[in-house]
Amino acid sequence: MKKILIFKNDRVGDLFHSLKGINQILNEHLEYQINIYLSDYSKGFSFLFDRKNIKVKILNYRISFIDKISLLFTIFNPSIKKIYILSPKKFLFFLPFIQRRIKFYGICVNDGKKFRPNKYLRNFLFKKQINDRNNKKKGDSISNLIYKLCKSEEVHGKPLLNLSPDYNKELLTLDKHRYCHFHFKKSIYVKNKWKIEHLQEIFKILNNNKYKILLTSDIEKTEFNDVFKKIYSTHNFENFVKSKISNMIKKDINYLENVQSIDLFHVIRQSSLVIAPHGTMSVAASFLCVPVIDIFDDTINKIAFREYKPDNSNYNFFILRPFSSKFLSKFKKILSNV
Repeated sequence: MKKILIFKNDRVGDLFHSLKGINQILNEHLEYQINIYLSDYSKGFSFLFDRKNIKVKILNYRISFIDKISLLFTIFNPSIKKIYILSPKKFLFFLPFIQRRIKFYGICVNDGKKFRPNKYLRNFLFKKQINDRNNKKKGDSISNLIYKLCKSEEVHGKPLLNLSPDYNKELLTLDKHRYCHFHFKKSIYVKNKWKIEHLQEIFKILNNNKYKILLTSDIEKTEFNDVFKKIYSTHNFENFVKSKISNMIKKDINYLENVQSIDLFHVIRQSSLVIAPHGTMSVAASFLCVPVIDIFDDTINKIAFREYKPDNSNYNFFILRPFSSKFLSKFKKILSNV
């Protein structure tokens, strides 16, 4: 059986930027065995690739020496016909130089004087798309660049990803309410000198707009986790009690702790609005066509607005500033346009 390898061993947000392109590969190669390499960061979302002809493999985000040796042996398998390098890792671009029988497809990056890969190694790619961060003018998002790279035929892109995984069935009750999934990230709020009272002002506005709130926070434990658990109805997914969640989510503000990837996916999918610092939550929500208010750090590279802007007609964003009445007015205006 012919095989295809797809390298996507990076972070979760980057994975969701690639799903449109990966879905196109699946549509064009229904008779192929497809191996997708995910990282430790994104392996929790392997359920997206639950199909008979797909195998998910885990490859370190920072490719180890042992991994490199293993990959060098792998590419000499005669059944492999194509390899897609969707994670611009330096080592992966040496593979087409070493094994020229296989057709390699790659996303390249120009960033200042840095080129990944260098111009010489790009010559060994069968097809490439370049994410040019030096171009200050409007250009394609990374999602569109990956889709262009992956599209070789005019094949209708049927949805072949598993978007209805076997999640926690107690979460079916989310269907009965209008939810806002609000994700808190300590670094961006503390940097802008926000306090818990300021967050509560935002939550009050959301509740007044008929949203119940599903609050999540950093994976790493911070002092805010304890604050949220003290003042809000809390459900810890690592200590699951079936009778608890149905009663909890009727509250105006609900704190979800230690949410598993598959349940987080369902929370995002069933929400009426997602508000989050730019990253996994906002990118996943946009892929699922859920309305988004994306929060950017004020030090963000302006190119990022082009590079990471998702294909979502109901996408909004703002740059987080210190709390003020002016900021509240701006937030209310954005919310009214959702």
